[in-house]
Amino acid sequence: MIRTIFVFALIVLIAIAAVWLSDYPGDVRLTWGGYVVETSVVVVGAAVLVFAVLVALFYRFWVWLKHGPGRIGAVFSERRRNKGLEAISSGMVAIAAGDAVEARRQAVAAEKHLSGEPMTLLLAAQAAELNDDNRAASIYYDRMMSRQDTEFLGLRGLINRAIKEGDVEKARSLAKRADELRPGTDWVTKELYELSLKLRDWEGAESALTRLARGKAAKGEAVRRARTVITYQQALTAVKEKRESDALSLAQQAHEIDPSFVPAAVLDVKLTAEQGSTRKLHKLIGETWKNAPHRDLAEAIRNTVSGEQPSDWFRRAKETVAPHNPDHVETHLMLAKAALASNDWGPAREHLMRAGGDNPSASILRMLAELEEKANADAFAAREWIVKSSVAPQDPLWICNACGRQEEKWHAHCPACDSFDSFSWRTADRGPHNPDVIEAEIVREISTGS
Repeated sequence: MIRTIFVFALIVLIAIAAVWLSDYPGDVRLTWGGYVVETSVVVVGAAVLVFAVLVALFYRFWVWLKHGPGRIGAVFSERRRNKGLEAISSGMVAIAAGDAVEARRQAVAAEKHLSGEPMTLLLAAQAAELNDDNRAASIYYDRMMSRQDTEFLGLRGLINRAIKEGDVEKARSLAKRADELRPGTDWVTKELYELSLKLRDWEGAESALTRLARGKAAKGEAVRRARTVITYQQALTAVKEKRESDALSLAQQAHEIDPSFVPAAVLDVKLTAEQGSTRKLHKLIGETWKNAPHRDLAEAIRNTVSGEQPSDWFRRAKETVAPHNPDHVETHLMLAKAALASNDWGPAREHLMRAGGDNPSASILRMLAELEEKANADAFAAREWIVKSSVAPQDPLWICNACGRQEEKWHAHCPACDSFDSFSWRTADRGPHNPDVIEAEIVREISTGS
């Protein structure tokens, strides 16, 4: 509306000016080089207007001549860029679909239209990996590393390549560089943590874990367990390096973080016993047996007194250890072994029967067989227990939850699959058994032996 009014007002003004000039035409006289030109003001105004239009047109033509080629080039450049972006998009789809041939074709097209662009280099590197061309992938990642805007992206690719190739040290070195570029990036910190674990760098793993676990996550069960294991491993390192004070302090920290972690409890008892503090050791034994009863811990407690006779150990176990967890299977097993060693047959049988319950393990049945042999010289009864042990549940072992490997001792990393903290104390499935065949083999062995 306002624009319409403005145009109307302009037209009115032009009309008024035209009427006024027609009423007062005026004269213009121009003398130049012997020539005299006489005309009216209206003609002069019209000539000036025409001249101004010509100048404006000439100026526009000059501007077009100056910038035209660049604009034409920009049109072609935009077309190339669009084709390159389309190639990148199609290439990423091909990579997601696992189409190695199409991914490589689109990578070549993207390089043709967008040479040197970050996404082009990434597409080319991933296409090379999909085609199992490790050398080309490394070259593309190295090219990304040489540019400031793509160095971080190149580092991620090279880290993954180093991990696949098993070069853990190189992977961690690259991860440290990535951490310098962008401190606090979650995937970088996670890689530093996992790579430090693989390299058994417990201090580095602890540092990365602290950075990873922030806020509520720091109090989670998984973080607490990881911190326990790492601290325990640091204590073992201190023991190897003969740093007794540090070893004890770290063992105590690990045990404090997770009182149910058996290896830390065992190490704490051993190192505390070496310090010679009887009162402190007595308190620690009660605490550890309450929270982490285990046959390894029982052995560690027994060894706190050197040269102790079996009967003395049986009495000490009953008086100072068993009361802290009297009904646990490991408590009855500890007392049964001590009673057997001291030839105290009645308590040995009682604790073996209570330890075995309704489904005794193979080791308990073998100890019952030993008891029959030693206490009653009853070979027939002993054989019956041996036969039963052959089909009884297997004794608990440290079993890797990742690959199933069985170990007598706990390990931070599985010797078979290198999984971290994958061992749990449990009974393995022994599979089906044939009692008749097993009994025949036992009878044949006894007959041959006699």
